[in-house]
Amino acid sequence: MKYYLKQGIFPFVYLLFMSVIAFGIITINGLLWLKILLAILNVGFYSFIIAFTSFKDGQEAMKVLYANDLERMQIIRTGENRPLKIHEEYKPWKGFVFGFTSCTPLLILLLLHTVFYLSTGVTGFGVAAGIIYLMAFVFFRLDVSLSAEEAAIAPVPWYAYYGAILALPIIVLVTGIAYILGAKKIKRQRAMIEERQRSIYGDRN
Repeated sequence: MKYYLKQGIFPFVYLLFMSVIAFGIITINGLLWLKILLAILNVGFYSFIIAFTSFKDGQEAMKVLYANDLERMQIIRTGENRPLKIHEEYKPWKGFVFGFTSCTPLLILLLLHTVFYLSTGVTGFGVAAGIIYLMAFVFFRLDVSLSAEEAAIAPVPWYAYYGAILALPIIVLVTGIAYILGAKKIKRQRAMIEERQRSIYGDRN
């Protein structure tokens, strides 16, 4: 569990930086087309950074899997108990889990938002979700009829905060797909090396 939490920290922390930029986008007075464009670019830049990191994670995880396979073969041959990095080795679903982990605060906050709003009318947890995941929630705050000051502090309908859930598919898909692509690159490299060795030394089996 600690491993998955650790892997989900970077997407979450970087999300906070993107939320600061998103807040700046909200406070632009008028120019809806510009605000939409900047919001899309903000998501794109975040996705690029996260994809790059997750791609590298996928590469490293596949290398760990190959190393573990060698260790497993040694264990079978010798019966020796050798340490394996099970958590770090590649599994196709792990990248999606890393992304989902960084979205667990969002799901918790929205759940609390629902419970507290229905019972007390308080929307504080929804506000927190909107602020933290403003990179995605910004698309529901692009109201050009408000001044810069009003856009930043204007009240939001309680149901609008669920728009922050848009962050979930963005983060999960970007991390998961990039993780798989990173692993596939290592697979291709390994296959090329094996093919080159076969062309030089022939099939020894």
